[in-house]
Amino acid sequence: MTGDGPRRIREPVEQLPVSDWTDQDLLTKDEARGRLIQEIGETQARLSQLERDSPDDPEIALLARRLNAMESIRDEYGAYLGGE
Repeated sequence: MTGDGPRRIREPVEQLPVSDWTDQDLLTKDEARGRLIQEIGETQARLSQLERDSPDDPEIALLARRLNAMESIRDEYGAYLGGE
C-alpha cells in the first residue's frame, strides 16, 4: 500500500458456464478487418501519390506488394465472416 487511499476489495468474477472464445475470436477478426480496410485506403492513397509525383521511386514496388498482400488478407477475412 502506498498511502494513496483505502484499499479496494475486488469482488470475485463470476465465470460463465460455457466458453466465450468463439465470440471473442469473431469480434477480433471483424475488428482486424475494419482496421485493415482503413490501412488499405491509406496505402492506396500513398501509392497513387507516388505514382503521380515520383514514378521512378522504388517505394512504389514495395507499396504495391504490401497493398496486394493486405487486399488478399481482407478477402480472406471477408470469406471467413460470411462475405461481408
